Amino acid sequence: MDLTERIRTGRAVVTAQIELLLEGFGESVSHWKHDGTRVTEIDLRISERVFAALGAAFPDDDLCSEEGDPAAGPRSLESRYCWILDPVDGTNNFAIGIPMVAISLALLEDGEPVYGFVYDLGGRRLHHGGPGRGLWVDDQRIEPGIPEERDARIVALHSPIDGRHLPLLKAILRKFKIRAYGSGALHLTHVAYGRIDACLDFTIKVWDIAAAVAFCRESGTAITFFQNNPFPVRRFDVRMRPTPYLAASPAIHQEMLRDMPIPGKK
Repeated sequence: MDLTERIRTGRAVVTAQIELLLEGFGESVSHWKHDGTRVTEIDLRISERVFAALGAAFPDDDLCSEEGDPAAGPRSLESRYCWILDPVDGTNNFAIGIPMVAISLALLEDGEPVYGFVYDLGGRRLHHGGPGRGLWVDDQRIEPGIPEERDARIVALHSPIDGRHLPLLKAILRKFKIRAYGSGALHLTHVAYGRIDACLDFTIKVWDIAAAVAFCRESGTAITFFQNNPFPVRRFDVRMRPTPYLAASPAIHQEMLRDMPIPGKK
């Protein structure tokens, strides 16, 4: 089966999880994982359901989830197509009833994001798209845009932030407004769609951003990875190290790289 069939199936599979996501919102039992992050029973059930459906439709594809077994260790990805899932991105928000939450599913071909699906619980809408295939909100095609000129430019960040980044925070506060939505997938989606100006993160993992990277490649959003570029993804490990990065419209991206004291930038 080809890419078009995978895109059709991926959309259907994500959409099929919305009822379960709503059912568990603010109500699901949670516990803490090996890395200190929260997981709920809904994270696990969505992961199982998504991969059961994709595995039945595409048995030769690689399937990778944030909620995989940490004891399994790293594994090589050998198939042409790979799916990377964050079943509930923003689990802390989800567990306490704050609707800045997303289901994030990325389709990769030869390790590169070619299509993404990000269901925004708060907005009750599915963002999807990829390079050469447009950006969509549900059934409406959205023209990729550069953020409008405005006095108050917005940068999305995650916290807590290591003390060594305080000079960077001070520089950002002088020129930008800061938002922290609690979902890396939504941070990058909003940048790709032109709603906010930039996002900067030192704690993100590949499953948080793979779907939205496909959006960025369609919209022309610039991305710099400060350590190792995770793409193409050749190995997957739920214990992988973070992937620090900056994403912004090209002009703001250049300005921030030039003017901001970003640790580790090249």
